[in-house]
Amino acid sequence: MRFFTLIFVCVFVSASQITLDFLQNKPKGIARDFYIWRYLQDPKTSLEDAIKAYDLVYKKTPKLEDLLAKKGYTHELPKEVACKKLSFEKLKQEDGECIAFGLKLSIIPSISPTDAEVLVKKLAPIKPILAQEVQILESKNPLSEMIKSKNAQIFSEIFYGLNLEQRLDIFNRKIPPKDFALLANQNDANFNKMMQYVLLSEHFEVFKKTILNAPIINVDDKMLLLLGIMHAKYDQITQAQNYFSLILQNPKDPLIKDKALFWQYLISKDEKYLQTLSQSQNLNLYSIFANQKLKTTPQYTITSKLENIKDERANFDITDPFEWQILRNKLTQIPTGDELKPILDQKLTFSNTQPHLAFMLNRIKKYKSNYFLMPYSENLTWKNQHQKAFTYAIAKQESNLLPALVSSSYALGMMQIMPFNLKPFAKALGKENATLDDLFNPSTALEFGRFYLAELEREFNHPLFVAYAYNGGPGFWRRTLKRKTLFIKDREYDPWLSLELIPYEESKNYGQIVLANYIIYQQILGQEINVEDFLSKTLVN
Repeated sequence: MRFFTLIFVCVFVSASQITLDFLQNKPKGIARDFYIWRYLQDPKTSLEDAIKAYDLVYKKTPKLEDLLAKKGYTHELPKEVACKKLSFEKLKQEDGECIAFGLKLSIIPSISPTDAEVLVKKLAPIKPILAQEVQILESKNPLSEMIKSKNAQIFSEIFYGLNLEQRLDIFNRKIPPKDFALLANQNDANFNKMMQYVLLSEHFEVFKKTILNAPIINVDDKMLLLLGIMHAKYDQITQAQNYFSLILQNPKDPLIKDKALFWQYLISKDEKYLQTLSQSQNLNLYSIFANQKLKTTPQYTITSKLENIKDERANFDITDPFEWQILRNKLTQIPTGDELKPILDQKLTFSNTQPHLAFMLNRIKKYKSNYFLMPYSENLTWKNQHQKAFTYAIAKQESNLLPALVSSSYALGMMQIMPFNLKPFAKALGKENATLDDLFNPSTALEFGRFYLAELEREFNHPLFVAYAYNGGPGFWRRTLKRKTLFIKDREYDPWLSLELIPYEESKNYGQIVLANYIIYQQILGQEINVEDFLSKTLVN
């Protein structure tokens, strides 16, 4: 059995104290990139030091490059970037590799046959698929040529290479069902993504019918589920049931299996599907619903309190993203199970590291456990039980309740608050001296996060809608509601139908998870929330 000793020295700094030496002595990763981003913004940082700091970047982004450019640094762009910046007239004079980097398919319908021939000649030896796509778009009937290609990759790449007007002009037409099925059944990931986009779009009504009329069977379970739901939406019940049955024959994803069982129940009212669903060990809205409906005991387990927690603080600073990064990396190198458990007992069984312990225990248990902790709230006063349950429901999904997380977009802390929100939130809360580093303090993060949730609740009211807005932004959810195509009163299968028709997939999944979290947290706090009744309040259109 291997043990290790970690010695931490807390060097937590404000933006003005970030030095090149500080950056050079931190482990590479998104957290260090975040501090480099702040260092590059400091007017006192010299061009020479800025270049040295930039060389340490783990994941280069345009915003980091822009900050370096503002320091006066000019450098030769990578070929891929440089070629994308060229006008078409200059691009067509370059070699095939550069053309492949910079060519926008949306320009092909407007170029001359001579220019198209030049492109094809240069592309064919190194990018034959792209050369074929140019030829197809230059033809008189691009859709017909795409179908003749019998290549799902070509079809979907051309679709995504065009603007909306061009897509509608070329693709929103009838396609023989067997011809389309031949493409769809290649189970190409990009083609599946295209079908999902079309089915959830407010456009492409003819193209949607093409998809739904085609005998599609060999696609991933996520696509099978959406096809089944869309058939249910259009009252094509037999086809819907067939798609859900396909999933259940050989389910690969527990959540999609549970959704297929739920939808079989929803359209047939046959309780045998609900009974099977109630036996799911996967905690989600659908398994919660099944157990509530049947008044059965869930087969999933919920842990709201960890055992053998010492009433003292851990020997590392939970508000320092680097300390947790170092510790996590070391812990994850140890094989899970008997070898790791005693080390976790030594390092993480403290009052302020319960989320860290739950994170690692979940890894040992292959992510089959459901931890619903409510740490770091001892210094906060909650307005009501709802506020506490909802704040933790969001925090659990955002960060697994880990205080010192930094996302690739530099969202910070337990509530993953964006840096640009710090000042307005701090001003509203009377905490003008708050810094970005303060967002790694869990009490501060919870306070700022619940403030933002309250702002969103004033506009969107229902926790599900607030979750969508928290994830995708209030503008996204405002526009979505304005279309009045979701959460429609008296529409069959709503609100369950609308849960699956959210156009932004990340927000769709996020909302469902947060709502399940909220229901469980309310249950832990002594309040039973009936899923069916609660969702019925989302029917606003």
